[in-house]
Amino acid sequence: AKLATVCVALFLAWIAAGMVLTQRLRSEGPVVSRIAFKEKAAAGYRVCFQTPRDDSFDVALVDEEGARVRVLASGAELEGDTSPDKDSAHCFDWDGLDDAGTPAPPGNYRLSLVLRGEGRSVVSGEKLRVAETAPEPEPAAGP
Repeated sequence: AKLATVCVALFLAWIAAGMVLTQRLRSEGPVVSRIAFKEKAAAGYRVCFQTPRDDSFDVALVDEEGARVRVLASGAELEGDTSPDKDSAHCFDWDGLDDAGTPAPPGNYRLSLVLRGEGRSVVSGEKLRVAETAPEPEPAAGP
């Protein structure tokens, strides 16, 4: 009976801690808002978002399984902004290539952000649909 009482007490403490953590995360507000993926006139895409937080960000694209495909920025110091002005978004260009420089396969990609100062990360619900493989990069002209 004593063991059951201890187990119930631990279980209730675990639930209470989970509720406190959930409320804390809710009160911190969103990490990112107004995400937009835009196809560029030239090859590639433009990835834009707003954030209400000042922080050092890692910005990347991940595939459907959450594996990193391409780092767009590492340690970018971004200022928070909640202005309704769409021109206030932070934008990064993606040429359709992965980190190794090869074309990313067709599929859905998401924005992944890491806030270094807060130690938080988020992956967007919005998806960028890539229908075709990007063209192979042109070889550099040699001597």
